[in-house]
This record gives sequence, C-alpha cells and structure tokens, in this order.
Amino acid sequence: MDPYLALSLADWADITIIAIGILAFALLLVVLALAVIIGLALRQLVILSKNLMQDNVKPAMDSARDTVMTVKGTTAFVSETTVTPIFRVYGVVAGARRAVSVIAGIRSGKDDA
Repeated sequence: MDPYLALSLADWADITIIAIGILAFALLLVVLALAVIIGLALRQLVILSKNLMQDNVKPAMDSARDTVMTVKGTTAFVSETTVTPIFRVYGVVAGARRAVSVIAGIRSGKDDA
C-alpha cells in the first residue's frame, strides 16, 4: 500500500474536526439567514397591524366617542328640560304643604321631637 494514501488515526481526527467546523459554519449561516427572514416577516406583520389599527379600529373608536358625546348631550338636555322642572315643582308643592300645615297647626308624624 502507498504510504501517502494511508491515513493515520490523527489524520482522520483532523479531517473530522475540519468537517465539523465547516458544517457548524454552514449551520450558523442557515440560522442567521432564518433569523433575518423571521425579523423581516415580523416587521411586515407589525406594519400590517399598525395599518389595520389605523384603518379599522381608529374609526370605530371615533364613532364610539361621538356616540358617548351624543348620549352626554341627550342626558344634559333631558335633565334640564324634564328632571329639573319636576324637582322644582315638587319642592314648591312640598313647601306649600308645609306652609299650610304650619299655618293650620297640623303636625306630621315626622316633626314630633
């Protein structure tokens, strides 16, 4: 056998170490490429989500805000035109009843002290 073709155990160990180094470097490049691809995909996803928020959620929020303002205005209107006059009339009636009872000398059960 030719002495130049025969490989010793140390030669095989060196070849194995070099092969593992090359494979590890190739794996590193593949992982790096995948990381870049995933990063770019996530960036596009964030941009898409942002556009979705601006196109769909923001108008819905504006509509909800307008509805709340309308309800607030309606509540103020009903309070001013209905509830407040009823309370005033009730106050006048209660005051008149009390005045009549004081003038007539009638005592109610609440005033017994």
